[in-house]
Amino acid sequence: MNTGNAMPGDDILLKTGTESVIDTESAVYLLKKLQQNHNLTNIEKLASDGRKAVWASVNWALPLVHAAGIIPVDVGALWNTHSHESESTGENYFQIPPEFCSMVKVMAGRFHERKPGLINKFLYFAATCQPFADVMDLAKLSGYDVYAIENVTSFKAQDRRSEVLDFLVEELERVTLWLNDGELLPPEKIRAELERRNEVTRKLRTFSDLRRLAPSALSNSVMMRVLMGASHYFGCYDGYSALLDRFTDELRLAADLRTDENDDYIPILFVHNGGASKHYLSLIDEARALVVGWPSAMWDGLYRLDIPPLESVANYLFDAQPLGELGEVAGTSAANRCLQIERELKRTGAKGVVTVSMTGCPYGGVTQKIEREHFERLNIPIVTLESNVHQELPGEEQIMRIKTFFEMLDSVQ
Repeated sequence: MNTGNAMPGDDILLKTGTESVIDTESAVYLLKKLQQNHNLTNIEKLASDGRKAVWASVNWALPLVHAAGIIPVDVGALWNTHSHESESTGENYFQIPPEFCSMVKVMAGRFHERKPGLINKFLYFAATCQPFADVMDLAKLSGYDVYAIENVTSFKAQDRRSEVLDFLVEELERVTLWLNDGELLPPEKIRAELERRNEVTRKLRTFSDLRRLAPSALSNSVMMRVLMGASHYFGCYDGYSALLDRFTDELRLAADLRTDENDDYIPILFVHNGGASKHYLSLIDEARALVVGWPSAMWDGLYRLDIPPLESVANYLFDAQPLGELGEVAGTSAANRCLQIERELKRTGAKGVVTVSMTGCPYGGVTQKIEREHFERLNIPIVTLESNVHQELPGEEQIMRIKTFFEMLDSVQ
């Protein structure tokens, strides 16, 4: 296998005995190339050539964005660069307290600094936290075209189901009109995108399950990067789908080559709800722990294809909330996330739970407190950590907490 052209810093995928193997066509290499091409600079170039793009923080509705031929831009791009400068603007210009959520401060700063230009639309779900909604109001004042998808919270699976679904379908029709310059999207285009998303969901589940059979083959950090692409496909659906196929093939090979020494790992769940996570995932890798479940980042739910497409999206949203599987920071899904974590613990056999929330987020803090008390009552080890949007190492206290957590788990293995 040719290794001469591997890019510096690429993660090693396969380990066979003492030999580490990677080539320029490995899945990890292809992932890196997809990520490099999918960036804000390139998207803005496409927008300048006439392609439409929209800021979007609502993954479950992105099939509608794709159906409209619009490029969804991940909100995280707002703080990939110059995050500290934007945070200072949020603190100094808008007088947001320094101890408050870094995401809110950075977004407020960036929307003030970055006036509407090539990408001036923003789509979000109104079930988010109030400070996020406040920032969106500021964006409107700066000239951005903002649409908040209205929501009806359902704490039980059958709470006024027919009435809620009728409301959501009407709201989703309004979303498509907003996306498509006042015209409804053809149902067949939406259905095609729902089929694509279902295919990706199935492939991700196969990929994730195979990884447990070859725990040493792929780092947790790489797995997180793959999951992050599930909504926008890194701007290339065919490339992303082929990437999942390649990962699946390589993991099958790695499982066949597995030796007993590869089995010494601690299975855990990783619940990420804001902030930079790559350094925590690196610490988890160093502790020889394997993330076998990703509540809030991954859900088995599929869009129904036997009903009209907008009704299918409405059902998807309605069913996910009481199950705690929508990945929200606040609202029904966040309050019920314990339920999803419990299901994943049973399905995967994980020995503990690591949760990460945004420093200074009152909603995330409450959710973590609920989860900590819930799982401590069940005698399930859990550690709650904090992070911010800046790509920097966690504080010493957070590092010590996670190291102590894994030392405890290791001692009871």
